[in-house]
Amino acid sequence: MPNKTYELRKLYFEQNQYSAKPAKPDYLPLLQWPEKGYFEKLKVDADLLQRALKPDKNIEERSVSEQIFGNDIKQQYIDLKHVANLFYERCRLHKNHISEIDRRNIDAQEKLFGVQINNTSDKAKRLSTLEGQLLQLDQQRRDEELAFWKDTVELRGKLFENSGDYRAAKQREFIFSDVEADYDR
Repeated sequence: MPNKTYELRKLYFEQNQYSAKPAKPDYLPLLQWPEKGYFEKLKVDADLLQRALKPDKNIEERSVSEQIFGNDIKQQYIDLKHVANLFYERCRLHKNHISEIDRRNIDAQEKLFGVQINNTSDKAKRLSTLEGQLLQLDQQRRDEELAFWKDTVELRGKLFENSGDYRAAKQREFIFSDVEADYDR
């Protein structure tokens, strides 16, 4: 004979908010990425976003200064980390672009050298084509350097601004914790 009491108790505790075994949340993380692929590189920002949205626990165990300034410090840190991630990704992308341009430049120079030492009927046409490719690659390199500078100017400014805000929030918490410690004496 089945134990109906056990089944009812189990059903009650699975639905109860005070359950010994926490139920899985019925919502998905805000940002989800495929396991393998390019978007895996953005997982750090998705994790930061989840951390920003997660409520703080054990507020009663924290000091008054942590309760007052803790959320501000947490948000400033997450903002700072996010901008740092964006800056890192742009630097990595810049490095990849420059490496690809350099590789194509070396390939074109090797072909140019081969055309220069060989006497073929279309040597002049091939030389001008390869020299044109080299000029285009030089232009692409300059354009990438300029685009990198333009893209990172704002990110660098935000990085310094956010680091100043984070430092100021930490300083406010430190000052208040000193006052709080003096008051407890």
